[in-house]
Amino acid sequence: MARTPSALSVYLVAAGYRPPLAAPESFPRHPGEGLWLHLAEPGAAANVPTLISRLIDARGEPVDLIVSGRTTGIPGVDAKVTALPRERASEIRSALSDDPPGVALFLGFETVPAFVYGLREAGVRTLLVAGPDGAEVPAPSRLLSASTFRLFDRIAATTDAAAQTLLRHGAPEAKVGTIGRLEDTAPAPEPDIDLQDTIAQSLGGRPAWLAAGLVLDEVRAVLDAQRQANGLSHRLLLVIAPREASDGRPMAQAAELRGYNVAKRSEGALPEEEVQILIADVPEELPTWYRIAPITLMAGSLVASGNTAAPDAPAALGSAILYGPEIGPHRDAFDHLASLGGARLVHSGEALGAAVSSLLAPDKTAAMAHAAWIETSRGAEGTDRVVDLLMAAFDDPNGF
Repeated sequence: MARTPSALSVYLVAAGYRPPLAAPESFPRHPGEGLWLHLAEPGAAANVPTLISRLIDARGEPVDLIVSGRTTGIPGVDAKVTALPRERASEIRSALSDDPPGVALFLGFETVPAFVYGLREAGVRTLLVAGPDGAEVPAPSRLLSASTFRLFDRIAATTDAAAQTLLRHGAPEAKVGTIGRLEDTAPAPEPDIDLQDTIAQSLGGRPAWLAAGLVLDEVRAVLDAQRQANGLSHRLLLVIAPREASDGRPMAQAAELRGYNVAKRSEGALPEEEVQILIADVPEELPTWYRIAPITLMAGSLVASGNTAAPDAPAALGSAILYGPEIGPHRDAFDHLASLGGARLVHSGEALGAAVSSLLAPDKTAAMAHAAWIETSRGAEGTDRVVDLLMAAFDDPNGF
């Protein structure tokens, strides 16, 4: 039986656990079916909807879910939201006394050794998934962190670099594995195949690009970009999908004032040869436009609109991605795609026009879209591996 590390022993006694302290491996497993999910990383909430959806599909039944930590921004997940108990044995035991979960999953590392020890005492299986940022440990916490890592049953890193950081800070090598990054949005909605065929036939091979989620303050920059790109391709179609469908009319008027021939999808229009700008003001058709347009500007990002969508849907549906500097909570996702060649940052209408012009060559667009699609696929694989670990913990508690 492994001995509890001395630094941890002192900490646990100070927290109210009475010696002699049992080794975590000696606690019997509790056959609970619930999941305690603790979000220690700032961006971890974005991973939750897809993760829980996949887990429910794998189990074939709903999951009794408790969520703690950085819980802001978890749409569509049925969960009890709570705070971690203080690092006191009495409060931890009280929090776990009525119906302990079967598994506790930490997304990101937090130095809460008494709570993790309390989970083990209650028979809960424990899993840590840490990314590049969540694998870092502040210097003052490293002695206790090394002991806390040893309390987890399994530890997964989203990158090789994160795995090396975990090992350097004292995580047991036998418990650490690399799984790849997690998917941070729900799967992209399916395009309408019949509509896609109809639009493709109407386009007849014309080049096109999409401004998705456009806000009124960006109209001028996007029209400037279209005028610039038209210099290289006079048949270029701009598709504007306004964030608010009601903004389609003023956007159309702004384009008409510049001399463009404009049509609106809400009036049944298709991108016929004479149409230069199409207002795609039917929100449910947006996935189809992601599929059709080889280039997508994730709009709302050229100005501080506060609500730019994540890049996963266009990436999954095969569109090269352009984005502005105001991307809010999705900055890491956009910048990561850009580092891999799957997205490009633009700061103005002029820069946007230059980017669209340079991507009119099909080989460049295809390479960029492929890089984004590959990274999106990797995210799905990482999420599936976490689901596999959770299923193993639920199905074989003693072997996990």
